[in-house]
Amino acid sequence: MKLNPFSKKSNPYLDKIKSEHDALNLELAPLKAELAEAEAEHAAAREKQNRLRDAAGSISMNTPPAAKAHWPILCEANQRMERLKSKVSNLESQLRPLQQVLATPERFAVARKQFDDLIAQRKALTAEAQMVDGQLTKIAKRLADLEARIAVETKSASLALLDTETEFVVPETLTKLEVELRITRASQVELERQRDAIQGQLAGLPDAVRKARDHFIHCRAAMAEIELHEQLMPVMNALARASAARRQINYHHDESRFPVEIPRDLIEAASDALAAEMPAA
Repeated sequence: MKLNPFSKKSNPYLDKIKSEHDALNLELAPLKAELAEAEAEHAAAREKQNRLRDAAGSISMNTPPAAKAHWPILCEANQRMERLKSKVSNLESQLRPLQQVLATPERFAVARKQFDDLIAQRKALTAEAQMVDGQLTKIAKRLADLEARIAVETKSASLALLDTETEFVVPETLTKLEVELRITRASQVELERQRDAIQGQLAGLPDAVRKARDHFIHCRAAMAEIELHEQLMPVMNALARASAARRQINYHHDESRFPVEIPRDLIEAASDALAAEMPAA
């Protein structure tokens, strides 16, 4: 696949996103520290409120004066904590989409490697399975030949046994053939074990390849949007001018968006290019 997730060159769009991300992080850090302090103060105020309220004992139905006097302090601590929580949450919600954009190049590179590795693994296993099948075919022919030769030699030895009156010695040829037969059968069993193991690995690959392919396609789409923003940055002022001008003649026009029609031949060429980027099955 001929894709480059900006690993060796600067990307003005990503640089802009990183600058925004860093600025928000600088704003967020002291707020988080202040929130932690406010949470500790609120916890202490709540603990003190409970202690003052419980000082009257379980029999009394009235709130002690000290607890009443401390109540506004607890409320103020709670309000301060909630205000800071809201500010932190707001900044974090602004950071999340920026973090996703910044993580896209690395996520895309990992997804591409995982997809490529699975395709390579499938090809290697398929080739290995074909090799083992070829060896099993040869083994089967060898076994058939050995069994036929042993049958002939066994018949010959049987006749010799019937004709002799002395101690019978098994022909060396028959002995060698039977040993070779045992070795060949053992080889067949081992090859069948290898074949079953390979087929087991191949059986689990289609689902893994499908998931890796889907993940790669999603990451590639996110990467394509970054490429688009990079290419659009030089003409963004022209787009903004055209959108603002349209707003002046169309009150319902959303100034933040300006639809552009893409020629069909370019769409077809882009689709072909995307298809060419996919590894061969």
